[in-house]
Amino acid sequence: MMNKYLGIDLGSKTIGLAISSGVVASPLATIRFEEFDFESAIYELDKYIKENDVNILVIGYPLNMNNSAGHRVEMVDYFIEVLTTIYPRWNETNIIKVDERLTTRMAKAIMIEADISRKKQKQSKDSLAAQLILETYLAQINNKSLN
Repeated sequence: MMNKYLGIDLGSKTIGLAISSGVVASPLATIRFEEFDFESAIYELDKYIKENDVNILVIGYPLNMNNSAGHRVEMVDYFIEVLTTIYPRWNETNIIKVDERLTTRMAKAIMIEADISRKKQKQSKDSLAAQLILETYLAQINNKSLN
């Protein structure tokens, strides 16, 4: 069975999503929700998981530049805890945390370079960040298989 990956860029009010079958990652959608209402966000997320037959979640893990865990890391850990409680099929074997320290900044830089309007940037930065998170992970696993 081929893996289907869902890249996740978690914010306090949005979740950027990207999808991949293992080589190329594409932006998928942005889920919007009331601040910190992760439960309703997770039910919404589950629809995308089912529609796209996803079996691996790749979530951005925003460590600080000095490798310490800040409040954003705690938020991601809490989100994962809620997700695994609601849907026990998700666990540490199929949820992968990827260091995403530079992805949001990269996403903004890519859009500025592509001259995308501010309004559009706001709309697509979450799914683009998710795409970069997913591409980071795919590059890691594809490099492992080449070595």
